[in-house]
Amino acid sequence: MELLRKINWSFVLLCFVVMLCSSFTNSKSILKKVKKEISKVFVIEDFDLDPVIIEQNKNLFSDFSNNRLLKISIENKLLGYAYLGTAPSKTETFEYLVLFDNNFIIKKAKVLLYRESWGGEIGSNRWLKQFVQKDTTHEFKYRENISAISGATISVKSMTNAINQLLSSLSFLIQKKIL
Repeated sequence: MELLRKINWSFVLLCFVVMLCSSFTNSKSILKKVKKEISKVFVIEDFDLDPVIIEQNKNLFSDFSNNRLLKISIENKLLGYAYLGTAPSKTETFEYLVLFDNNFIIKKAKVLLYRESWGGEIGSNRWLKQFVQKDTTHEFKYRENISAISGATISVKSMTNAINQLLSSLSFLIQKKIL
């Protein structure tokens, strides 16, 4: 019985260590992808990324914890913002990035990490361009101003909902002069 308890705790500890290590690897690789996208979109090499600290509020539908919203600047000149989000797909979640100019107009939306074998078409630039040049007053509607993708219905609806929630949350923060 004692041996069984030791084995169980060893297994739990091993699972925790593996999970912890993989999350650090993913966050480093995601940050690398974020920096690459910022360089391409803003046509810059060196820039500063500073977290925007926002206290969670019942009027905010998006998660702003863990440095998800970042200011992009060069020599203290604000260029825009980056938001890193997580949204559900059929059985997993996926990581996405939305880049804004300093007026909160979407410059780029990108799926950074998609974990499912189906539905990954939402990561195509052609589909994601539907979000570009829209501001915090815009509302996206599946099959009205957002195209459906066969085999990716759940992910399409999830990404559309996530961006709508983000725009609504940013609109609230702007109105309250928090941003």
